[in-house]
Amino acid sequence: MKPQIHPCIATIALIAILATAGCLGPADTAVNATPEPTQEPCETCTVPEGFCGPPAVCPGEPVNGVYAFTDRNVYHIGEVVEFGIVNCGDERIMFAHPSPWQVERWITNAPRGTPDNDTDGTWEMVGHVAGFVQTMAWPLHPGETETTRWNTTDWNTPEWGREVRPMNDNVTLTPGTYRIRYPWIGISRGDRIHYVEGNLNFTKEFAFV
Repeated sequence: MKPQIHPCIATIALIAILATAGCLGPADTAVNATPEPTQEPCETCTVPEGFCGPPAVCPGEPVNGVYAFTDRNVYHIGEVVEFGIVNCGDERIMFAHPSPWQVERWITNAPRGTPDNDTDGTWEMVGHVAGFVQTMAWPLHPGETETTRWNTTDWNTPEWGREVRPMNDNVTLTPGTYRIRYPWIGISRGDRIHYVEGNLNFTKEFAFV
């Protein structure tokens, strides 16, 4: 005869395993006991098939096989955000700047501009690369990855040769939804650039809490 495990014992064992993994909040505390701080939810970054970028990152939606990515989906203000872009496609793409990224924040209840009565929200640029100007085109070849680190404590990462600058002195990071955006020019075949009218952005959203 096979030994049987009482259902109550099995349930207790399962709860203990999950709590050890850190995916559960604290159990109910006894009367007059000091409550434990609530744990943050476990995070899973889905890496799509065919992604050729670095490991342990969270890619955004691809455009022609090109992915913007961050190393996590959720950050605390003051932490380092590592972000980048990788070309997993088979064609070279061209940007209008050697560091062609922008940091944008989602503003709710703000008009998009068209139509005037659309108040769902809009993206507002809060950060950009130091000395952001339109310069020579910068290529991202198939298989290439470009990565940047952003210290959100002081908005300054000189050790990487780039500084994430606020748009103005009044910009303050607050909890909410943000994204990294790479506006691009087009696809390069040979020495000619074919400008693309649609899908002019590679983006990756994340959150500050």
